[in-house]
Amino acid sequence: MLPVLYKFRFDTDGSRVLLFIIALGLVVYSAWSGWRNAGGVDENGKELPATPNQRRDRALMYGVIGVVLAAFGIFYATDLVVPMLGKGKNEGVPLHTYGIMLGAGFLSAVTVASYLARREWPGEVGVKRRDQIMDLAFSVFVGGIVGSRELFVLVNWKDYISRKPAEAYATVLDLIVLAVLVLAIAFRSRLTKDLATKVVENAGQWFVYVMVGGRIGLSLLMGGGFTGVTDMLGGGLVFYGGLIGASLASVWYCVRNDIEFMRLADLAIPTVSLGQAFGRLGCFSAGCCWGKVAHPDAPFQVHFPGAHSTQTLVGTTGDTASLAWSSMADDGRYVLEKTGEVFQQMVPDAVQISSWVRDHDHTLGLHPTQLYESFGQMVMFAALLTVRRWRRFHGQIFGMWLMGYAILRTSVELFRGDRERGTLNGLLKSNGLDALASVVPDTAWYNISISQFISLVMFSLGAFIVVHGLRRRAAEPKADLALLTAA
Repeated sequence: MLPVLYKFRFDTDGSRVLLFIIALGLVVYSAWSGWRNAGGVDENGKELPATPNQRRDRALMYGVIGVVLAAFGIFYATDLVVPMLGKGKNEGVPLHTYGIMLGAGFLSAVTVASYLARREWPGEVGVKRRDQIMDLAFSVFVGGIVGSRELFVLVNWKDYISRKPAEAYATVLDLIVLAVLVLAIAFRSRLTKDLATKVVENAGQWFVYVMVGGRIGLSLLMGGGFTGVTDMLGGGLVFYGGLIGASLASVWYCVRNDIEFMRLADLAIPTVSLGQAFGRLGCFSAGCCWGKVAHPDAPFQVHFPGAHSTQTLVGTTGDTASLAWSSMADDGRYVLEKTGEVFQQMVPDAVQISSWVRDHDHTLGLHPTQLYESFGQMVMFAALLTVRRWRRFHGQIFGMWLMGYAILRTSVELFRGDRERGTLNGLLKSNGLDALASVVPDTAWYNISISQFISLVMFSLGAFIVVHGLRRRAAEPKADLALLTAA
């Protein structure tokens, strides 16, 4: 596995000059994009040409965003002092395999979805929908990243409230604002026409403003300064959170552009499996979302390396350990090497997991759960594309995907070994609900993971969509072919 393909360093004067040129190019491109995309629409939805002031203001706003991004990039890549951020972290620019696979999956999903949209709607409408899919991709990307991050914070609430309280409280603020916006859009018919239009048009922007502003404000109030904001950029992601965030962004886009959501979901949801198949390969490369310790005779098992065993694409020794090794290096439990059984306390012939992995600089043999799910996702992608030919109502493929993925994820979770993904017991304890946590003991079989709990909800929702759609289709009046023939 290759967690990092290559790491670009900026330790020399020449390399830093190149970095500054790239940063300047980012700022210029951002300002130009704002100037080019400035404009507006009238009350009938017709595009209006931008005025010079609108172009100037949009270019300035985008340019400021470009400056902020460039400043954060220089802060991470070098050890130079950046205004308001302080001395840089000198991390360079690592080319992570996970990021590349995630990007490949996203681009593949968008490409296939835009192709299917062109075929789903005939004529000029199909061309318009294809272009809208490309436009929707940005909202889905942002919604997916935000949702996956915020669910990760919630699952690991106890850790974040103690180490990064600003981000923990900012996540709560995000959820409150999100709930208000969702309710406002759902009940927009009860609002005034002007207010309803503003909510639908600007909901996404308002949420982003609160999310960014909340993190900056809380970081400053809690003494973290602007550098506290940079500490929020690292951390994990949870797929289910990304799915929820992307779904909400898609619903908002459909409401805003008068698109039937279920019809769009039917063509787009199989491509989620395609993207996730690539994404899980990225997880495998990074060594995250790993499996339980496998029996020595198990046909499928993998050893994830430590910092001294990892390599880059060019064969040099890397300095980034797999996430599985990093976690197991602090695992105080015990394992029987002959069987792969894990115990909370010392038993005869067992060894402590942390000592074993540190001595060998790689993990014990683990189930490659990332590959299990990647394969399952590809099967779902192919199967659902085939079933689309015989769908009977809009939403059928979406409902089937919800049920299918819930089954796949629940099955894979049986082999998962990463404690970081969270369980019901841990979630209740982290929120101070010890009385409820005692009802779900840590060792109980029904102490399921957070993902398995969400899978139950997802399967129920998918089953409801399918059953309701089939019943509605059966209740529709049928044409009498005999009368049509006689006529």
